[in-house]
Formats: sequence, C-alpha cells, structure tokens
Amino acid sequence: MVDIERIEYEELSGDYAIFNNQKLLEECSRLYSAHYGYWSHESSHSPSKRIKLSANRIRDWLETGNADLCMARLEGKLIAYAIVIRSKQRISINSKKESGNISWVTQLVVHEDYRNQGIAKDLLFSIWSFSNDLVWGLITANPYAIRALEKATRRRCSPERIKRNKDKLRNIAIKDLSYYKIGKSTPIKVGEKTSKINTEFFVDHSQVPEMMEKASANGIPWELGNLDEGWEWFAFTFGDQDQMELANEEIKGMVRASAQIAKQAYSRMLLNKDHKWSRGTPQEVEFIVKNCGLTKGARVLDVGCGLGRHAMELARKNLNVVGIDYVLGFIQKAEREAQKENLQTVEFIVGDAREGISSDTEWESNYDAVICLYDVIGSFIDDTENKKILETIAKSMKQNAKAVITVMNHQLTEKRAWQKDHVFSFESEPNRLRDLKPSGIMETNGNIFDPEYYLVDKDTHIVYRREQFTGTKEKKLSKELIVMDKRYTEAEITTLCQEAGLNVESVKYVNTGKWNDSLDSSEAKEIMVICTKR
Repeated sequence: MVDIERIEYEELSGDYAIFNNQKLLEECSRLYSAHYGYWSHESSHSPSKRIKLSANRIRDWLETGNADLCMARLEGKLIAYAIVIRSKQRISINSKKESGNISWVTQLVVHEDYRNQGIAKDLLFSIWSFSNDLVWGLITANPYAIRALEKATRRRCSPERIKRNKDKLRNIAIKDLSYYKIGKSTPIKVGEKTSKINTEFFVDHSQVPEMMEKASANGIPWELGNLDEGWEWFAFTFGDQDQMELANEEIKGMVRASAQIAKQAYSRMLLNKDHKWSRGTPQEVEFIVKNCGLTKGARVLDVGCGLGRHAMELARKNLNVVGIDYVLGFIQKAEREAQKENLQTVEFIVGDAREGISSDTEWESNYDAVICLYDVIGSFIDDTENKKILETIAKSMKQNAKAVITVMNHQLTEKRAWQKDHVFSFESEPNRLRDLKPSGIMETNGNIFDPEYYLVDKDTHIVYRREQFTGTKEKKLSKELIVMDKRYTEAEITTLCQEAGLNVESVKYVNTGKWNDSLDSSEAKEIMVICTKR
C-alpha cells in the first residue's frame, strides 16, 4: 500500500495544460496506453491488445474550453489523471425547477500498481470537493470508478433518479461530450436495476464481474446491472439526494487531496483595491517606516508580497525593495504595475520563502527590514513549514534590522465561531465539513472572519472554509475548494518566532490600516509581532 501522505494532487485548466505543454500530454498518453485496459476480443480495433491514446487525442479532449486536467503524482511520477468537463449548460432535476451545473469526468486512469487504494476517490474528491453542483457523472466500464464517484460525492447512484433525468442528461452529453459520438438515437437503458449506454467502446469486460463482486463486498448492493460488449455504465449522483456518512479516515484523506489543490486558490484571488483589507496600505507602510527606522536607500524584503502593494508603496518612499511570492500570476501583475509607475527600486521574485531567496546570492544578512503580512505565516497548516518562512526572515536580516510580522488572531476566530457552533474537532468530527456553507470570500470581500463560512478546530487552530471561484477571462474554470489556514494565539506566534531565531521585541493586536490603534485580543483580526535578529 502506498503512503497517501506522499501523493500530490494538481489541477490545471485544459487550456493551460495544452498550451506549450506537449511533454505533459505525452506523459498522460503513456499512462493511459499502459494502464487503461485492453480491447475486447470482439473489438475491430486491435482485439485483445492494449488500448492506446495519443497525446494529440488527449489535446482534443482538453480543447473544449470547459475542461480541467486533474493529476495525482507520487515522487513526481504521474500515477493517475482525470479529465473533467464542467458543462456550460444548466440542468434542473426536480419539481422545484431549480437549475444548476453538471460536472462530467470523461476519463479516469489509475496506474495498475496503485489501484484500490483510494487514489481515484481522492482524485475525484479534489475535482468535486464539497461542490454544490446539481449533478456529477461518469460514463465508465469500471465498477471501482463508480464507487469512487459515490464516495467523492457522498451519494449513491440510483437508476430510478437517473431514469427520471435520462433525456436531459443525454441532450447535455450530445453537446458536451462530442468525442463520445452520442446522438439522439444512441441506445440508453435505464431501469430498476440498470443504467448503461451503448458508446460502442469495446473495452475488455472479462474482469468486470469480479470487480463488481469486490465493489459489493462491504454489503453495498450493485444497482447498475451488468454490461454488454460495447456498453458502459451511465452513472450519476444528484445534489438533492441524501448524503451518506464516510469513515473518518476516508474523509481525512479526501480533504488532504483537496487541500493540496487548494494551494492554487491563492492564484485565483481577485486581489484589488476593492478588498477592504487592501485599502490601508499607505498607513501600514508609514507604520513600517517609522517603527523600523527606515531612511532613503534602505533595503526591505517583503515575504509573501502578493500583488506587491506594500513593496511598491515602500519603493515610492525611495526604499530598495525585493518582493517574493510563490504565485507566478501575482508576481507578473506586480511587475506590470511597477513598470507602469516606472518604480526603479523594487524587484519581484517568484520563489518559495521556505527555501530562502534563491535568486539573490547575497540575501543572507542583507536587509534593513523584513515584512511578512496578513496570513503568509499560517498559509501552511503545518507549523514546520511556517517556521521555515520565519527562519528565512531571520537569516535575511542585518544584525540591527527589524521584522514586522502579522498573523491571523485565533482568539477572535474562535470567539466568533462559538456564536455559530462552528468550533469542532476534525479528528473526531470530519463529516461536519459537509454541512459547512460555501462562499466566494477570497474572490469578493476577503472577509475570512465571517463565522457563517468557517469551522475552527479547537485542537489545532486550523480553520476550514469552502471557497468557490468563478471562471475568469483566463478561462480558469469555476470550482470549489477546501481552503485551510492556521491561526495563532500570542503565545504560539511568539514561541514560533523564537524557535526560528528571532527575538520578539513587541506584540500588538491590530486591524487592517489601523496599526496605531490599541485593541485587545478579542476584537483584533491580526496579531503583530515586531522582531529583531537573535
């Protein structure tokens, strides 16, 4: 059995995956051709031989304008991938005539050595997360893929429900899944104990009966019937079905998979001046300059600089600034803004601060001040990773330099969560995540302190949110992700700074743009620590 903690998940928009990325498409082609399966002996295509798929065919499947490529890797090696189509068409599924989205997984491939270990389930979960789509679907001849669909969406495939919506699903498939060559006359059989479609895909079915038996071994009956040659199951779950409970370890693994992809969430944030927490930048920079004793020409490092709002404001004050962030899109936007203003004393670097400032060979002991603001410390739920950022800060500082660091305040977070009964233990109650309301906070107002939309773990101080992201002009698809962050008490952040080689000179409770105000721990959203190098 593979250690699921070592598996890394990634999701790319179809447009991005195919843009100048032939190597990735060939990698997917090799996995599919070696591990998808065999043609049936009745097939006119190389009977009993491996089914192969070229990189160009995969490119065709991703060029629909509404496709995503989702991957699982083990130590860099591609071990599974799925292609998901998020339909641009809306569907209604009940008498209330409410309409919503439908997501299809049209290709799901797992390396033979890693099957039946929950990877397909986790991969699907990373695609659908706790989505509030109305319909999720698969067309497949693999019983394990259907069980993965049920686990990922926490609902059972019901032929009765599929039959009720058969014609609607067929019409959407005709438009969305052109490569399946589904038409008005394509046979679809949906009855009390069957749901299948004649795709004329003659994959070998010799192992299907055994797989069906294993898929039913835990007492869950197989409801979709047997398959004829050339047919696949027409499998769907629906948003208005009752959700089933999952074992704690199952949901924990699925959340881990989603959380890895959620790291991309920061690249989906629409950071702009409309976010309230970005409007106080000039006042915050005045505070930094004063409290760090900065004068013209001083060197400042901005760790986790985002769009560079603080870095550019510091540059406007004739300071030499380097901003680093691991989100390429942020750095590109920051560079464009700096060029527009002809700011000559600011430089932006794509990099991971946990690994130092790799593009600056003289970064150690080279800065008069370092800033690390908002939730950069805490963006990783493992304190080992957050401490690495603090260690980079300590190493980069001159001996008399100061660091201004802010983190999210756990005390206020928990206080507000108690008002909504949103304090829990993920270790013992992971299924509570399914009832949490989704929101578009990261794209809209940035208010991550609204307790209506988060759960806080009383043991770890990790905050869980379900964030929804809309499509963008760059053709990133709408999706929902589980986003987790770590919040701190004064004692916790003080200890972490000290362990990283910093002396905490002062601690202050603050709100955005009002760093000179005096607040207590129950009303401030952030904790500020001002540190010197030990």
